[in-house]
Amino acid sequence: MSSDLSPTSRDQNDLGSNNPERRVVWPPKLILQTPMGYLRDSSGNDLPRDIGRSSAFSDGTVVFQFGDTFCHSMNGQFTGLSPNNASICNDSANPTVSSYFSIQDSIGGRNSEQQVPALLKFFPGEGDSETHFLKFWCFSGIVETHIDERGNRCGVCYYEVRELKREPIDDGVYLYTGIALVTWNREHLFLEARREMFPQGPQLFLADEPRFGAFCAVMGNESRYIYLYGHTPDNSKSVVLARVSPQSTIHKESYEYWSGSSWSSRVSDSKPVFTTMQHGQIFRTDMFGRDSPWKYAFIGCNSWGDSKAQFGRAMQPQGPWDIHEVKGLRTYSMQQYDPSPFSYCFYPHPWAFKTERDGDLIITWSEGGMRGGVIAELLRFETTE
Repeated sequence: MSSDLSPTSRDQNDLGSNNPERRVVWPPKLILQTPMGYLRDSSGNDLPRDIGRSSAFSDGTVVFQFGDTFCHSMNGQFTGLSPNNASICNDSANPTVSSYFSIQDSIGGRNSEQQVPALLKFFPGEGDSETHFLKFWCFSGIVETHIDERGNRCGVCYYEVRELKREPIDDGVYLYTGIALVTWNREHLFLEARREMFPQGPQLFLADEPRFGAFCAVMGNESRYIYLYGHTPDNSKSVVLARVSPQSTIHKESYEYWSGSSWSSRVSDSKPVFTTMQHGQIFRTDMFGRDSPWKYAFIGCNSWGDSKAQFGRAMQPQGPWDIHEVKGLRTYSMQQYDPSPFSYCFYPHPWAFKTERDGDLIITWSEGGMRGGVIAELLRFETTE
């Protein structure tokens, strides 16, 4: 490991350092929402998809991770289903547009006629059968851990694995949470996520253990620990917390678990940091003031299927968390007929704007179904000096 990570400033409208500091008022007050359309592919092809979780590398590159993607060629012909994939956004002035640079033609140019390749690959002998198939869900995002000797940005991605029946509607059976080691090289537009294999298999956390990292993961202040949030195995949608140093992510014995009052080496001591949450992301922020003790924020949705965004803040990753519904936010579908009875996969994208300056924050949610996409909305929250 060769470089320490520092926060990346990604503000295409930076007006200088003489602006008075502002902070988002609390409880949050939404004063404006501006539709920004779908998260789009630069090819212009029709790519219905969901999730839309984003992660920013320290070189300014943003990676969007998607779930089921129904791929179509330029003429609208269906070319196949990509169950998990990642696209690259290199232009912060167009935060809703990204590209699958991994699809190239024979001379190295972008080929938009091919099916989008999966980011996480199967091991030999693993995968589909006549009656069942495996699915990887990458809700954690990518956490950058270091820059290697070749200048590659390296990180980790935690993923949830389910086995589904070949039936029209099946949420499947949860099997385990795994970890993939991620490598990004901006010069060569090379992105790889290599699933880790342990002596017992690819399982980092087993089916009867909390799904640490499968909800979301975030690097803490001073980059000493990665904090991993995950649902408990009882389907209550309670979220528990683990932490590990960036150098020890593949060593399960190095993980510690929040007991409600301290960190423990025993998984069984885990206590929830918040409850009834389906999806969301925790991120570090100065939106409450550079000198404010509130350095962690949360945007997500609860497990009730009410299509409402939740906004929280805490002084430390373990909380206590103060979470509020974003009052006045109108969520919607852009399809003629709603492909799902509710919106899901609510995620923030704090790299796109400096929320601490003017209260602006992009969030997205998924429509679902075979025609649904990921909808982006620019929210402006009330701020004060």
